[in-house]
Amino acid sequence: MGTTYLESHPWISFKINLRELDHVTWMLLGEAISKCEHISGVPLQPEVARRLNGVYLTKGVHATTQIEGNTLSEDQVRKRIEKDLKLPPSQAYLGQEVDNIVEGYNLIIKDVHEGRPLTLTPERIKHFNAIVLKDLPPEEGVVPGEVRTDSVLVGNHYRGAPAAECEQLLKQLCDWLNGLSEAPESLQQPVALLSAILAHLYLAWIHPFGNGNGRTARLMEFQLLLAAGAPTVAAHVLSDHYNRTRSEYYRQLAITSRPPYDITGFIRYGLQGFVDGLREQIEEIRKQQMVVTWQNFVHEEFEGAETPACLRQRRLVLDLPWGEFTPLAQIPVLTPRLARDYAGKGARTVPRDVNALIKRGLVIKKGRGVMPYTDQLRAFLPLRVQN
Repeated sequence: MGTTYLESHPWISFKINLRELDHVTWMLLGEAISKCEHISGVPLQPEVARRLNGVYLTKGVHATTQIEGNTLSEDQVRKRIEKDLKLPPSQAYLGQEVDNIVEGYNLIIKDVHEGRPLTLTPERIKHFNAIVLKDLPPEEGVVPGEVRTDSVLVGNHYRGAPAAECEQLLKQLCDWLNGLSEAPESLQQPVALLSAILAHLYLAWIHPFGNGNGRTARLMEFQLLLAAGAPTVAAHVLSDHYNRTRSEYYRQLAITSRPPYDITGFIRYGLQGFVDGLREQIEEIRKQQMVVTWQNFVHEEFEGAETPACLRQRRLVLDLPWGEFTPLAQIPVLTPRLARDYAGKGARTVPRDVNALIKRGLVIKKGRGVMPYTDQLRAFLPLRVQN
C-alpha cells in the first residue's frame, strides 16, 4: 500500500498519547465510568424501565438521523419506532432512515443479549453502512455497505481519505481500536470509553463510504460504548449530545484536521456531553425512585385501613401532581379513577377527604388548593451539607 493518505491526511495517525489528556478529561472519564455503573445497578419498575428505554432510544435515533438532515421531530420519531406514524410517499425516505437506525441498534443489542463478542471488524462496519442505507433512494456512485471508489468532500472542511486506501484504512482502524483493549487493567475502562469517541472521529476522517458515514460512525460508537460497559440508555447519550450542540460538534471536528492535529479538545468535548447526559439520566432515575418511595410511604400510612373512604383518599393522594397546588374543584375530574370515585358523591366529600389526608400529614393545603407533602421524603435521605 502507498502512503498517499499520510501525505494528504497526516492527522490519520492511529495514535493517542494518554499523557496529553488534561486532568479535566481524566476526571470526566472517571465520572462517566462511575455514572454508568450507577445507572446499570439501579433496579426500576418494569414500566418505568420500558419508558426510560423508549425515551432514550427515541433521542438516540432522532439525533443520529437529524444531524444528517432528517426533518422528522422527536415525537414523530417516537411514533415511527412504535409503528404509529404514516408518512406520505414524498416523505417515506425519512421514515426509512429512522427504521434503519433502529435496525442497527437492535442488531447490536441482540448480540449483547446472545453473548456474542462486540469485536469491531471492517465487515461489521460495512454491514452497519448497508443497514443505514437500506431501501433509501439510490445515489450515483453509492453502494450500501461497499467502500467508495471516488473522492468525497466532507462538509466544507476536507476531503475524505483517498478512495484506493479506504479498505486498508478500515482494517487499520479496527486493528488499532481492538489493540487498545490490551491496555493495563487500571486503564481498560477509560480506554474503552475513549475508543468509542475515537472510532467516531476516525470514521468521520476516513469517510470510507459514498454516504451514511456519520450514521455508521454512531452505530460503531454505540457498539463500543456497550462494549465499554455503558447501559443501553446511556449509550444513546453521545449521539444526542452531538445533535444538541451541532455547531460545536462541527467546529471541534474541523479543529482535529488542522495543524497541530490536536484531538484532545474533541475528546474532552465528547466526554463533557456524555457526562452531562448521564447526569440528566441519573436525575430522571432519582425522580422515579422518589415516586416509588412515595407510593410505598402512602401505602404504609394506610396499612390496615380498607374502608371505601380510606381507599378513595389513598388514590387521591397518589394521583395528585407533585410540586403544584391542585384546586379542590378539579379533584373529581383529575384522573379517570378519581372521576369514578367521586361520581355521585356530595359536594362535601372532597373537602372531608382532603382534611383526612392533612391529619395524616400526606398533603398540604393553601387557599382552595392542595398538594402532596412529598418534601417529607427528604428525611429519608442521608444527611449532607447543602451548598
